[in-house]
Amino acid sequence: MHETTSTISPPALIYLGMGLILARILLDGTNTRGYTWLQWLQFLVNAARIVMLWPLVLFIEKFEAWLKSDSKDEVPHDR
Repeated sequence: MHETTSTISPPALIYLGMGLILARILLDGTNTRGYTWLQWLQFLVNAARIVMLWPLVLFIEKFEAWLKSDSKDEVPHDR
């Protein structure tokens, strides 16, 4: 028998943890008291958007900076 288990990789945990921290910071001043169900749904979608997209944006910016710094360090080839 083949047993399958789903595990979350350490980079995925770091990614989600960073997103949760950013969502907590960005949504800190939000007062959810008296929200209707639609406002709660909007709040949850906004929080999920922050958790999933902000770390990705930060990673892309950092990756772009790495690529630009690597191209400056290349040695020109004389022919």
